[in-house]
Amino acid sequence: MEKIDILLATYNGSKYLSEQIDSLINQTYKNINIIVRDDGSTDNTVEIIEEYEKKDSRVRLLSDNLGNLGFVRNFEELMKNSTSEYLMFSDQDDIWYNNKVETSYKRIKAIEEKNGKSCPILVHTNSKIMNYETRTKSLFISDCAKNSSFENSFFNFFVQGSTMLINGSLKREALPFSKEVYLHDRYLHLIAEFIGIRSYIDVPTMDYRQHSNNEIGSSVNVIDKIKNKRYFNLKDRELLIFLDNTYSAKLDEIKKEKMDAYKLIVNNNISRFKRLKICNKKKIPMNIKKKIFLIIK
Repeated sequence: MEKIDILLATYNGSKYLSEQIDSLINQTYKNINIIVRDDGSTDNTVEIIEEYEKKDSRVRLLSDNLGNLGFVRNFEELMKNSTSEYLMFSDQDDIWYNNKVETSYKRIKAIEEKNGKSCPILVHTNSKIMNYETRTKSLFISDCAKNSSFENSFFNFFVQGSTMLINGSLKREALPFSKEVYLHDRYLHLIAEFIGIRSYIDVPTMDYRQHSNNEIGSSVNVIDKIKNKRYFNLKDRELLIFLDNTYSAKLDEIKKEKMDAYKLIVNNNISRFKRLKICNKKKIPMNIKKKIFLIIK
């Protein structure tokens, strides 16, 4: 069994942290490291991690003088300190099912056998949202993730960071993060789409805890969502264009054509109806709500 590093980013997570670390150390796949970097917690998060260090040699807390970096750069530092060829990403308040690591590892190894380890690969799964007010669970990712076309990723977000497993080739492509990186999981997802392979396992492998302290939640105030709604994210456009410039020489003609269409669709200097026409003609996946916002905003 090959070593897999689980990268755990923490910040004031003492309320749920023990439950999550327990779910990590109890995985059926045992050859893991749990590398933790705390982003300046003011509660007893660090003390909890140090207790687990004493109990399990696989748990290691990083020490540096970098201070509070925010969750994206926190994960970048964790990636820099990883030495394994396989990496997974953990939030501090989820609960992993005990076969999560094993399930994703089997899939990534099967892909590497066909494509080689030099191919950047990302494997991700579904998850279940835990609503602690209603005590219910629902699936996090829609059927959109089943569409493996390159252009499906332009306007759709369906790779959840805490469900990802990546290989060393993808890690080396990603580091260091450029200034355009605003979400680590979106960045890694898009690199895999541009020059590698994304593989989706349509089963939940963890419970995602939904509460007000999530960095990125699955629910948003409806009024605020309507007020701020766009058919594309400005930061995401910058990231996609950055990756297009970085990997243009490696793209096949089909991907180049789709990226050219994307850049026209998000160009506000072109009439809205022309942008919509390009979207339909080039068969760029965009749901009906986003098409409506394209026309009216």
